[in-house]
Amino acid sequence: MNFNSWQFVVFFLVVFALSAPLKRHSTAHKWWLLAASYVFYGSWNWHYLGLIVFSTVFDYWIGRRFRDSQRPRRLIALSVIANLGVLAFFKYANFAIASANWSLAAFGSSVQFHAIDVLLPVGISFYTFQSMSYTIDVYRGDLKARDSLLDYALFVAFFPQLVAGPIVRAVEFFRELDQPRHFTQKQIAYALILIAFGYVKKMVFADSLAAAADPVWNQLATADPWAVLLAVYAFAFQIYFDFSGYTDIAIGVAMLFGFQFPKNFNYPYLATSFQEFWRRWHMTLSRWLRDYLYIALGGNRRGPGLTYVNLMLTMLLGGLWHGASWNFVIWGALHGSYLVGERLLLNRIPGWQSDWLPMRLLRWFVTFNLICFAWIFFRADDFASSLLVLSKLGTLATATYDAQAWSALSIALLAFASAHWLGGRFDIKQKLGAAAMPVHVAATTVALLMLIWFTPDYSAPFIYFQF
Repeated sequence: MNFNSWQFVVFFLVVFALSAPLKRHSTAHKWWLLAASYVFYGSWNWHYLGLIVFSTVFDYWIGRRFRDSQRPRRLIALSVIANLGVLAFFKYANFAIASANWSLAAFGSSVQFHAIDVLLPVGISFYTFQSMSYTIDVYRGDLKARDSLLDYALFVAFFPQLVAGPIVRAVEFFRELDQPRHFTQKQIAYALILIAFGYVKKMVFADSLAAAADPVWNQLATADPWAVLLAVYAFAFQIYFDFSGYTDIAIGVAMLFGFQFPKNFNYPYLATSFQEFWRRWHMTLSRWLRDYLYIALGGNRRGPGLTYVNLMLTMLLGGLWHGASWNFVIWGALHGSYLVGERLLLNRIPGWQSDWLPMRLLRWFVTFNLICFAWIFFRADDFASSLLVLSKLGTLATATYDAQAWSALSIALLAFASAHWLGGRFDIKQKLGAAAMPVHVAATTVALLMLIWFTPDYSAPFIYFQF
């Protein structure tokens, strides 16, 4: 059940309508939201409901056992092994088998292993990380174990963020769950703005870019090199509008049920450094990797050398989290190299950190284009396709191009980049949230008209649903 489907719209309206009279009865309201969340997840494949229920009950049990355990390290190790074991089986088993087969063939062996016939459960990476953060926080003493299994089950399965985030911390969710949830008209109006513009980002911006770029990515062998270059930049904006659009919808829907989710994007392409980019892009994943992986590895506490190693390991594992492919490992390695290189080299260049406008623009230009280069490996179907893209880009100097098509897509990309800059420069989303009711009504009306007039016939699935 995708957010950009009529099935979801009907589902949401029914859940919201029946949720309203239950708000005075806390337990009944929680049961209703949990049942709705399981229906939402089961609509993809009901057989995998058992998986999320197992993860929920297991980590709830682990959390309760910490209270009386004399060996908490064994419990947290058990939780991490179980969660990552389930994730590894469903997401990485066939990747490991394919890599082993390739290695055996490279050494001349005829032995080959058969792939496992198993589907990747939707959203497994997100709810696994969310559930793991709970047991780790309880182990560290940062959070008290939850007494109510119902509360914990709702934390893991709450449908707005279940499939693709934001990755919500248990302390954030339970703080919202435990307090009375009252709505003002202004809050409801702002939530509707977030939802409406989330749909605009996805269905107008992201899908329009996908309609232009997907044919190029799907036919790389015959694609014009200049078209490939534009497809690379188009994907950079497509994935931003696609994922941030989903996040806006998720945050807006959760807000209508009384939950404030953390921000997940903050105009990342305005970043003038790679460190800043990761503070603006998929912010809840970035903080998860920082708090539960980078700091656990030692962070920057053991000198520059180990700091660089920890950065690289964190980004490599962050890349692998996105998908079972060497392309994602390369994508993570590139970002790890960017972060290390920035600390080792760029920050030592005299004047590099200057606030002088030309220097800020240079930092932005370097950051943005290297990020777009890394997106090649994220978007390409496999490593061979990535190499084909690079070979195409290597012939740009001698390639001919369709001036009309180039101009049209270039103008479109410039428009998307300008909208991104204006939104960040003037903090439009925040100002809309604080605006008066007539502004909310006008903004929502504009968004609906954009959906009516500019939604293309081409519809691409949400990119992060595959993770």
